[in-house]
Amino acid sequence: MKLYIVPGSPNCRKVQAVVHELSVPVEAVLVDFAAGAHKRRDYLAINPNGLVPSLVDGDLRLWESNAIMQYLADAHGATSLFPRDLRRRIDVVRWQCWELSHFGRALGAVLFERLFKPLMGQQPDEAIAQRALEQFQPCAALLDAHLRGREFVAGDTVTLADYSLGCQLPLAALGRVDLAPYPELRAWLARLHEREAWRATATPAAMALALEQAVAAHRPGSGGA
Repeated sequence: MKLYIVPGSPNCRKVQAVVHELSVPVEAVLVDFAAGAHKRRDYLAINPNGLVPSLVDGDLRLWESNAIMQYLADAHGATSLFPRDLRRRIDVVRWQCWELSHFGRALGAVLFERLFKPLMGQQPDEAIAQRALEQFQPCAALLDAHLRGREFVAGDTVTLADYSLGCQLPLAALGRVDLAPYPELRAWLARLHEREAWRATATPAAMALALEQAVAAHRPGSGGA
């Protein structure tokens, strides 16, 4: 089984966290975006979107991070991560859908402008970042309220929903996204960080340093381009 990733990618991290939870023997294959590896014919045969992550398991070619997470959990009998009980399972799916359509989409737009554009040497558009931040804030408030009295998003144990919703949040500070108004969300993130699978998939130190340097160079008032 092969998992195609880019180190530091939030969508790759949530899949990698599941791999670590399950102790699945998976070969991680790094896709060199800078060299254009994601646009080569052999990789597009695996993922026609030219994105990561992608999973190859025998003759199965699977892309979309949440689908990969669900496949891995089901294939390896991880009923705590992805419950078989219909109501509990659909609750996990509901939060994963919400992450893609609302929470993660808004946060991702902020981070793209404030983190990843500088890393790629592109000029951020702060107006786009501000609009996305305005969309993220009510989502964060909703999740914060939902977590009140709960250990994790879909119950008392970690599920795929937690890894899906948590994958971008460790980058919030670098993206100047203030999580202070959301104490329940921050406490939940701390509980997530207690899990070895989450710590093991943190953004590599070199990648984190590159992000910090790129952001600092483009921060308003820094004198950067």
